[in-house]
Amino acid sequence: MPLKCEPYSGCSGGCAYCSRSGLRDAHRVKGPEANSYRYIEKFFFHNKERMETELIKRRMPVQIGVNSDPLQPIERSHRVTLRTLKLLQDREYPAIITTKFPDRLTEPTYMWAIDGLPLVIQCSVSTEDPVLLSRLEPGAPPLDERLEALSTLHEAGAHVMIRLAPYAPDLVGDVESLLVRAHDAGVQTVQVGPLKIYHANGSRQRLSEALGYDYLQTTQLAYENCGVFSAITLEEQKDHVEQLERAAAEHGMEALTCDDVTGHRAWRCCCGIDGLEGFEAIAEWAYFVNGHRINDHCSFEEYMQGHDCPWHAEFEQEWNSGKLERALPELVFNQDDKTYTRMW
Repeated sequence: MPLKCEPYSGCSGGCAYCSRSGLRDAHRVKGPEANSYRYIEKFFFHNKERMETELIKRRMPVQIGVNSDPLQPIERSHRVTLRTLKLLQDREYPAIITTKFPDRLTEPTYMWAIDGLPLVIQCSVSTEDPVLLSRLEPGAPPLDERLEALSTLHEAGAHVMIRLAPYAPDLVGDVESLLVRAHDAGVQTVQVGPLKIYHANGSRQRLSEALGYDYLQTTQLAYENCGVFSAITLEEQKDHVEQLERAAAEHGMEALTCDDVTGHRAWRCCCGIDGLEGFEAIAEWAYFVNGHRINDHCSFEEYMQGHDCPWHAEFEQEWNSGKLERALPELVFNQDDKTYTRMW
C-alpha cells in the first residue's frame, strides 16, 4: 500500500526475527514512542499539493502499522491508533491494520471506532508452536488469544486475515492445525512472507539466541545471500508455498505471497483486499500488482503503460537508479538501457 501510517515508532514486541529499520535497535532502547496524532491528521487530510493528497482523493486504502505494531501495549495509554481509527471512521475511509494484538480492537471503545469502517485486520504470526512462539515473539499474546479476537472481529463484520510472516517451513509448526483454527476464526486469506535474516544489526544473533541454536547453520533449508539479507532460495520457496497454497485451498482459503512466487496469484493485490467492499482503489502500478509485465529487458514505459501514477516522475527516478533490483532478488537491472529482467 502506498499510503502508510505509523502511530508509533519502535515496538515492545521484542520479536527475535525483526529487522525493520525502525525496530533494529529496539532491544537496546527503553521502549517505543508515540507519534503525534496531529501529524497523522495533517498528513492525511490537510496536505496541500502533495502525492498523498492525490492518493487520498482516490480513496487509496491506508495501511496502519508497517514498522511498528499500532496496538502494542503503549496504545493503552496513548491511544494514537484509536484516534486515528475515529478520524478514518468519520470519513468511512478504507484501512488495513497489521498487528499481533487484535484483542485490543475487541474492547468497547475500539469496537465503536471501527463500526462501519471499511477495515481489514491482518494478524501476524510466525509459528503455531506455542513454546516457539513465546521465544520468537516474547512480548506478543499467545496464538489462542489472537484467534479468539479475530473470531470476535469477524462476527462484528471486519475482514480478518492471517499474516504468516516471517514464514520458515521448519519453524512454523503444524500448518494444518493453524489453518483449521484460522478458518474457524473467520479467516479466508493467509498472507505469506518468507523469513529474511539480515546481515546487519545482529539479526542472525537475535534469532539464534531465541531458538537456542544457530539457525542458518542448522536448518536443512537452502538459504542464499540476497544482498542485505539471506533468504530461502526462490526454487525452494516455490515448493513450500505451493504446498501451503494446496493446504489452504482444502479449507476454502487462499494463500498469497507478495512476489507471487508460484505464479498462482495472477498478480492481484497481495494484501488480499481486491474485491472487498470499500477497497476498490488499489495501486495498479505497484510491483506486487503489475510485476507480471517485467520479463526480459522491460522498460519503464512498458511497465507504466496505461497506469495513472501520481508520482510518475519520482518512480521513474527510482527505476533508473536500479532500486528494484536492490529490493527484489528476482530482478536484474540492466544499466545500459535502464531496463529490468526477471530471473524466474
